[in-house]
Amino acid sequence: MPAMSTGPTRADGRRLSWAVVILTLATITSSSLSALSLYHVLALQAEVEGLRTEVSRRREEQLSAPVESVRGPEAQQQDNRNKAEQTSSAVPPELGFAISGRQPEPPILKKRSLESFQPCLQMMADSKRQVFQKEFALETHTGVPWQTGLKRGEALEEDQDTIVVKEEGFFFIYSQVEHCDPPVTEVYYKDSTFAMGHIVIRMKKNVVGDESQHVVLFRCIQSMNLKFPYNTCYTGGIVKLEVGDRVELLIPRSTANISLDGDSTYLGAIKLD
Repeated sequence: MPAMSTGPTRADGRRLSWAVVILTLATITSSSLSALSLYHVLALQAEVEGLRTEVSRRREEQLSAPVESVRGPEAQQQDNRNKAEQTSSAVPPELGFAISGRQPEPPILKKRSLESFQPCLQMMADSKRQVFQKEFALETHTGVPWQTGLKRGEALEEDQDTIVVKEEGFFFIYSQVEHCDPPVTEVYYKDSTFAMGHIVIRMKKNVVGDESQHVVLFRCIQSMNLKFPYNTCYTGGIVKLEVGDRVELLIPRSTANISLDGDSTYLGAIKLD
């Protein structure tokens, strides 16, 4: 009796093993099919994104085409120049002409606006008037009659033979005086004194504390030849001036023989900032 029950038990075990194998194969096949389906889905999604990008790019090109036509040929030529410059910058200079096939276009010169120039004022001696005497530092000095020769901007103005500052800033101040002896008819700094010269003074609008209202900015001294007393004296420099300040030129003598021609005696200022 025990030998007869062994056969069916082994058959049941074999059936169970085949069922497990079949279930395992089914599971592996299902996983492979799922992975393959996921791959196809991702590929289709990437293709759809590429098509969307292409459609968007073509729409932008269609929209930009009318704008370029409205801008006109000059703007389109400028865009072409910019593209050519970007291309030529990536190419060595010695190969640029060979690639472009034509001579590079000359640079376009743009007109500078008047606002980009520094304001200035140059005064020339007025030959229709006479020199005059003026007190400075408890001494009598000789003043020069001026007339406006060149003026640009509103930072400087001429008033009562002085330069009036209308805008605060740094200025380059320059001056020249010519001396000559009275009997000589030529236009020079005409004086037989062994030395002549002049000073450029700043008269402050605002004074703080006990500081002096008058400041000597520049001083020019020139020796004179006794036989031929003709000479010029030039000086210049940079100073900071405030609104309302005045710049004046004086000769530290009570009398002086000077040329009143505008090309030989002058006083000017240029605003630097």
